[in-house]
This record gives sequence, C-alpha cells and structure tokens, in this order.
Amino acid sequence: MFLILFVFFISPCSSVPYFLEVYPDTWVDGDEDEYVTIGWEEEPGQVTISDGEGTIILTPLPGSRTCTIARNAEAYEKVWGQYPDFEILDGTPLVPQAALSGKFQLSNKKDELTLTKNGVVHDSVSWPGTFPSRKGQIHFKSCKGLWDERILMAGGSRLEPETFLDVSGISFVSPDCSRAVLEDVIRQANTSVLLNVYEFTDPGFAGLLCDAQKRGVSVIVLLEGGPVGGIPAEEFPVIYDLIRAGAQVLVMEGDREDHAPYRYNHAKYLVADDLRVFLTTENFKEHSFPKAGYTGNRGWGVLLESPDLAASFTRVFKDDSDGPGVVPASGRPGAFEESVTDRYQPVFHPLSFSGADVMPVFSPDTSHLIADVINNSSRRVWIEQAYITEYPGNGSNPFLSAAIGAARRGADVRILLDGYYYNIEDDNDNDEMVTTLQTLAARENITLEARVLYPEKTGLLKVHTKGVIADDQVLISSMNWNENSACFNREAGVIIRNKEVASYFASVFLSDWSGKGGYSKVEDTAGRDFSGVMQMIALAAVIIFLILLYRRHHR
Repeated sequence: MFLILFVFFISPCSSVPYFLEVYPDTWVDGDEDEYVTIGWEEEPGQVTISDGEGTIILTPLPGSRTCTIARNAEAYEKVWGQYPDFEILDGTPLVPQAALSGKFQLSNKKDELTLTKNGVVHDSVSWPGTFPSRKGQIHFKSCKGLWDERILMAGGSRLEPETFLDVSGISFVSPDCSRAVLEDVIRQANTSVLLNVYEFTDPGFAGLLCDAQKRGVSVIVLLEGGPVGGIPAEEFPVIYDLIRAGAQVLVMEGDREDHAPYRYNHAKYLVADDLRVFLTTENFKEHSFPKAGYTGNRGWGVLLESPDLAASFTRVFKDDSDGPGVVPASGRPGAFEESVTDRYQPVFHPLSFSGADVMPVFSPDTSHLIADVINNSSRRVWIEQAYITEYPGNGSNPFLSAAIGAARRGADVRILLDGYYYNIEDDNDNDEMVTTLQTLAARENITLEARVLYPEKTGLLKVHTKGVIADDQVLISSMNWNENSACFNREAGVIIRNKEVASYFASVFLSDWSGKGGYSKVEDTAGRDFSGVMQMIALAAVIIFLILLYRRHHR
C-alpha cells in the first residue's frame, strides 16, 4: 500500500530535478534495500547523483514523474513488493543498472548527496544537516519543499485528509452509557467486524464477538503485541476464546527486518458490516465500558454510520493488519478480568444525531489536523485529556501551543487533566502542567484556565478521555498529547462538525469541569457509607432518649 499511496502523496515542487526521498538506515541487515527517489516536472534526461565517494549516472524512463534507485533491486522488492526503476548492484536482469563510478553507498548517520544535470548541481541533501537520520525512517520532501513534515517509518501509511458529509450517528460517554452502544453494534453485525484496539480484557465483549463469528460474521481483531507493561494476563484467555470460535486475531509486534511501522498500535475503533464505525478513547476493558450502574473511566465515543467513512477505516485496518510486524496472536486459558464493583449513578444518555461532517484523524499521518482545528477556533477550546506533556528536547507540543494561541486570540480555553495518582505523583506531570498554564495565563492575562479533575470526588475511576471541543467541532481520539502518540503511534480519531454533538460533549465537559460531575456515587449497602448512617441513627436515638429522660424528671 505504501507504494500505491506514494504516487498520490507527492506533488511537483520545481521545474528541475530534485530529491524526493532518501532511505539510508534500513531495518534490513546490511541496508541492501536502501534507496533514493528523485522527481521532476520536465523530463530531466541524464542525471548524476554523487555522495562524494561514488557517482551513479542514469536516464529516467520517458513519461514518468519520479525515479527510484535502490542499492539491491531484489532486496528492495522483498520489502516493498515491487522493483525499483534502477539498481546500483547487478542483482537482477529485470531492473536496469545505473552506471557507477567509485563506491556509492549511503552512510547511516552522516552523508551528503548532490543531484546534477549537465554539470549543474540542482539539489543537495545531507544528514544530519537537512534531517537527523533515524533507523527505519524514510526521509521525504513535501510539496512545500520541507523535509520530514511528519515522521514516516518504513512500511507506514501516507494518508491524506478526507472529509465525509451528512453522517449520522450516536454520541456517548463512559461510564454512563457506552457499554450498551457497543454491545448493540456487535449483536447487530451481519457480515463483518474489524476491531483494532490496544488492549482487550473484557470477557463480555469477547463472548459477543465469539457469538458473532459462530453465526457467520467474519471477525478480525488486531491488537498491540507489546503494550506498556506487557500484554495483560487477562488478555490471553480473550485471545484464546476468539481463536477457538474461529475469529482471526493478530498482534503488531514485529522486530528487526519485519519491524512494525508504528511504536504502538494504540488505536481503538471497530468497523461493522462496511457501514458503521465505532470509535472511542477507551480500551476494551470492563472499567472502560462498565456495566450499567457501575463506575469506570471517563471516556468519549461515537458510532458513525456512513459506507464511505467505513470504507476509509477499513482500508487503514487492512493495510495495518497486512503490513510488516503483524503476526497471528496466541492465547491460553486463564482468569478473566474481574468486574468493577463500585456502584455509580449515570447521568448522560446516548444522543442520536444526523447531518454531521466527519474528518478522520490517523496518527502519525494526519495528527496535525488537531492543531489546525484549534488554530481555526474563535469562541471556545475545551480540552479534556488524560495528560499533556511537552515534546522532549525542549520541543513544544503543537496542540498545547495551538490552545495557548487560541487563548491569546480571546477564545475561552479550558484544559482539564486527570488526577489519578499515577498522573500526579511525579515532579513533572499533570498538576505541574496545570500550575505552569495557570501562571502563564496570569502573567499574560489571557483567557486560559487549567484544572486537575480528581476522580475520587466525582465517582469516576480516572479521566481517560482524549477530546477537544473547538467551537462546534469535536475531536474524539485515541491519541494522548505527547510526541510518541502524535509522531510514532498508530492512533485513530475523528473530528465531527455538528452543533448537537458539540453541545452534548460540552455538557459532559462542564459537568467534569465543575469537579463534581453531577454524579452521586452509590455505595454497596455493606460499605462504609451505610455504617456511617447507622452511627447517625444510633446517635439520634441516644439524643431522643436523653430528651425523654429529661422531661420525665422535670414534669
């Protein structure tokens, strides 16, 4: 899929030959599949490429707009599924060999290339000057003339923004009403279910998918093969039962030459019957989708109905599941995840809507759309996130920078972060981020507020949302606001333009922003609250007894 997308991704930047791509430090041992791609508007005729130690000479084929020169055509074909236009070594008679003088081989960490026509140097590229080389990264130039506008690892997709109009759907939140929506989607599936989720430990959802497979629905599940902390023990019996039922279960975990193109497969979406897309901020765990009346994470989600949108997500799913680093999963019998037992009184119900415009957001391809939405907002930017961190090496988080910029323009910017213990216990996490933002707002006198939501005050377990309300648009995504999620993970989300949807999630946000959430947590009758009530009753009885005794002696 990478090579097919490449044709649509590039666009001419110059009337003279120029470098388009350089892949110097490959996953393959020996870098035999390294390559250089050049492009042009007008056919350049004979050109030379030199690295200072060797020179290759070639004449691109007439009628083409790009030319890829690989070191070894057979190694290149093994990785990319088709042959390059030229090769440097004499590996196969199927690919013409570029004329070579000296020793031409790309250095992994430091090198320089020049592109010459008729003795005139038309383009040059160097690393680490033009870009810092990274193992497995394809360095490419955009039509703006910029190198590496996004990080593209070998085998990764090259998706462009798309917008789908007049989409109907259902919005919902966890823990209030999410489980019933997902259960209905799986139960109503007739032909196919494609599920991509980071972690899956919920036995109830596993059972529904097993039932779907047994009634003739094609079920394919893609999981992360190396999540932080390792695969949960409760996930192995889920995988085991799905495989026994006939479902196909895959994990993204490859290394070395079969290296996965993403650091983590962190997406959380399901496509049913080539029609419906279920997308959420949550993993498939019981505390993410609790049973009715029980507590869980604060999460956002949406069910969208659109054949075209479903087709877009299906293409991404199939490219990822058929791509490098994906292997069949293996499970084993074991104990399932324990059910959540804390009671909880829901407030929010699912909301049906229609006439929405929907733009998918896939990281790392189009994660920049999040900043674009914030940058184009004028009235409000309300953000609810598990956490926000600046990029390492003194880099700015582009989404946080966009939010601060919106506040400087006068938009009402509110940032709500999770207060669960592991997001506030260190010296540089959510509570410090809130302090930093509050200090900035006071110093610049801008319309920016930031708070930590302490879940024990709301009845929630923790804030796991990755959401934004920007004017009348809503982002629902799996993407945390850190560099890893935006630049290296496979993440999935949607930006929805619809006033009803925006109002729905705004109500949820304001409830959480209040710090109370509008919830009353209902404890089990054996819990400490019941004991407190009994103590109060006993105390009242003693007081009444003393009053009666006093009256008796003072008649």
